[in-house]
Amino acid sequence: MDTNAIVFKGGLDGLSILVSDGLSPDQFLQAVEEKIEANARFFRGARLKVTYKGIDLSADEEALLFKLLDERSGAVIESLKKAGVVVEKAATTPVAGKAGIVKPIRRYFSKDKDESDCKFIQSTLRGGTRVQYEGSVVVIGDVNPGAEVIATGNVIVLGLLRGMVHAGSAGSRDAFITALKLKPTQLRIADLIARCPDDPDTPGVFPEIASVKENTIVVNPLYERI
Repeated sequence: MDTNAIVFKGGLDGLSILVSDGLSPDQFLQAVEEKIEANARFFRGARLKVTYKGIDLSADEEALLFKLLDERSGAVIESLKKAGVVVEKAATTPVAGKAGIVKPIRRYFSKDKDESDCKFIQSTLRGGTRVQYEGSVVVIGDVNPGAEVIATGNVIVLGLLRGMVHAGSAGSRDAFITALKLKPTQLRIADLIARCPDDPDTPGVFPEIASVKENTIVVNPLYERI
């Protein structure tokens, strides 16, 4: 089976499986199995919400897909659904709250924002380490001084960023860089470069996001973009 018949794309919202036209459900499941075996190291230990599109699956076939992903990938599959299924943002179904007050159930939906391939790194990157990837990179750990992360997509650091990061390295100014604390030696997005000011280090965690605004890299608190 040609594994190029399907594409795995990771983003902040989880994993999307894109299917080429003409695949039967059996061929699709076989291609998924082969793709997982070839890329298992990227999924191990992750928690994923999975969507698929480009194919119709029955309830039984969807259950087989969930079991395949859950047992073979090494990831924890939190949910699986077909992309494009819309859930109402606010429903009027009443539920009982405190003191018998009836409140509506709130439901939310989101659109796929980023479908680039994603590489997960579950360790701190020490000085002298260089990571280069065609897609987005998620570092579950720190990026120490002297370490470099270069990605054609976005870069997310679930830790302290003190090294050099280049997002959108293929030229995309829509890419962003975010970390639990930004103290980089250098930030790059596409062709733009920024350096961290020499401010004294403040203890604590201050999630921030760097993006391009009016041809300049700007850094804002992450909560302003959520």
